[in-house]
Amino acid sequence: MKIDVRTPDGKTVTAKQATLPLGSALRIVPAFTATAVADDIPVETKISASYSPNAGRYRITSTAHKAVGEAAEITPTVLRQVRLGELLSAAVPYCVAITDDEIGHGTVRELLGASGRLLPEWMSTTAAKAGPTGETLELVQVIYGIAALSAQAPMRAVATELSIPERTATHWITKARNAGLLDGITYAVGRQPDGRRRAN
Repeated sequence: MKIDVRTPDGKTVTAKQATLPLGSALRIVPAFTATAVADDIPVETKISASYSPNAGRYRITSTAHKAVGEAAEITPTVLRQVRLGELLSAAVPYCVAITDDEIGHGTVRELLGASGRLLPEWMSTTAAKAGPTGETLELVQVIYGIAALSAQAPMRAVATELSIPERTATHWITKARNAGLLDGITYAVGRQPDGRRRAN
């Protein structure tokens, strides 16, 4: 999915627009728009989202859809296939900036690559082998923050990105929180709208 992430006034999002501090090493863009065409449906979707301190994540505040292609039409069936959460999750790495001497300075997307994974494989492997060191806990902060901001399960994200068991991920998240690395980053554990239990 090719994505275009901009500020509400139309500027391309860069680390300079990430002005809201979150945790010890993260800054986020307070609000953004993201536009993309999914690979499997002929619809261009645009979302507007803003950070909610009470929710501890970005909330989608508006959406717009446009048919793409000559024969394309927006029908109720097509609209049911639009995945707003997927678009939000894809946009968040553009909207979170890191200020860290080891990882670097810039947006998460700039620093950590454009692959399907948030972290490069070599970085994940090194962190998993090192255990919960200061550097590893900073990576936990980044992974947890990105997942929480995009309403994904942070514990699962940490486990997946670092290729560690979920129990280990929970332990490392607790260590990062105790170290003050997750201050201001929240994720509400509870029931999802469909009644399933949400994992942390």
